[in-house]
Amino acid sequence: MKDPNPSTFDTAVIGAGLAGLVAANRLADAGRSVIVVDGLGASGGRARTSLLADHLVNQGPHALYVGGHADRALRRLGIPVEGGAPPTRGTRGLYDDRLHLLPAGPVSLLRTSLLSPVEKMTVGALLARLPRLDPVPLDDVTVDDWIDSVTRREAVRNLLTALFRLATYVNCPELLSAGAALRQLSMAVDDGVLYLHGGWQTLVDGLTTRAETAGVVFRYDGSVTGVLGESPRLAIRTATEDLSARTTIVAAGGPETAERLTGATGLVEAAGPPTRVAVLDLALDHQPDHRFVLGIDHPVYFSVHGPPARLAPDGQATASAVRYLHPGADGPADENRSALEDIAAACGVQASSLLADRYLHAMTVAHGIPLAERGGLAGRPGIDAADRPGVLIAGDWVGPEGMLADAAAASAWAAADVLLGTP
Repeated sequence: MKDPNPSTFDTAVIGAGLAGLVAANRLADAGRSVIVVDGLGASGGRARTSLLADHLVNQGPHALYVGGHADRALRRLGIPVEGGAPPTRGTRGLYDDRLHLLPAGPVSLLRTSLLSPVEKMTVGALLARLPRLDPVPLDDVTVDDWIDSVTRREAVRNLLTALFRLATYVNCPELLSAGAALRQLSMAVDDGVLYLHGGWQTLVDGLTTRAETAGVVFRYDGSVTGVLGESPRLAIRTATEDLSARTTIVAAGGPETAERLTGATGLVEAAGPPTRVAVLDLALDHQPDHRFVLGIDHPVYFSVHGPPARLAPDGQATASAVRYLHPGADGPADENRSALEDIAAACGVQASSLLADRYLHAMTVAHGIPLAERGGLAGRPGIDAADRPGVLIAGDWVGPEGMLADAAAASAWAAADVLLGTP
């Protein structure tokens, strides 16, 4: 029988967010003794779900990319992935301060009044080419430069920029790798996304319970302040005690945290600036007039997440309004909130229907942007970027695979495989 509290663990996983939970489960399945350390008091990190007037709300709007690395990792671990696709019927585009009908599905954008006949032909040709585009030559090209290379028409530029922004959450086309953005948009168009029943907490709870059943030990009573020593005698220093481990995976926070804990340098620069949004979560007593609105010439969007996901009591609705923030320009909180209230009002949200709201200012979506100047995804820090034997890193800013939750899951799985000696 595995010792539930060994004096030295095979691996200490720092951080109980999605990356840490995936890594812990993968290692425990192989019979390794694992301790997960997190100072936030519970598992989940930014994947936690909370209550807002009897409505379930995630930490900002979350969507799981069907067939992506996170989806595949969860299914391999036997974690149920259940939800509903975002509403597309009656989708609107916000352009020139007016709402325009956008027929369901990207190809149906050809029928919108937003575009002239010539612009519709341009967009149609681009969307038809999308599945066949090789993103590799575009990894070191910015989104701005790629769009410039395919069109000079402002309406087409705005529409393409809005679609990339929606798929990546990044409002920085002058820095974002076109190759990374095209991969993300292609995945959204091909397989779509899911809003999860019960929120992302269902994944957190499933992964945590599974890990505990496999013998993983969880400590939530002390933040880690450093990883000292050398493998196989690492000391994981916390606010309350030192833990002993042969190896460790740092899966907490972003590149600043990894640098502070491991002594590594250059991670912040390599990861790129974080992706942030301002969010207004809304608990409504009935469905608003419009369930999905995409800002075309403004970096905003509005979506009702429940239903289709089971997040709200019957007959009610859970929605989020988002303003995508430019790196280094979060903007005043009152200005961002006002912009979100405006788009909610444009969607038919009335004060009389509002049960409760929650405003999150400058919320981190991902801890890094795949930079064109570094070759896109391939230029991000690798799992071994700490350059210390037995000390690996994982997160949504790490490794050459995926963005957002997909990057977190892919890097966590890869880090665990390295420790297991799996090719």
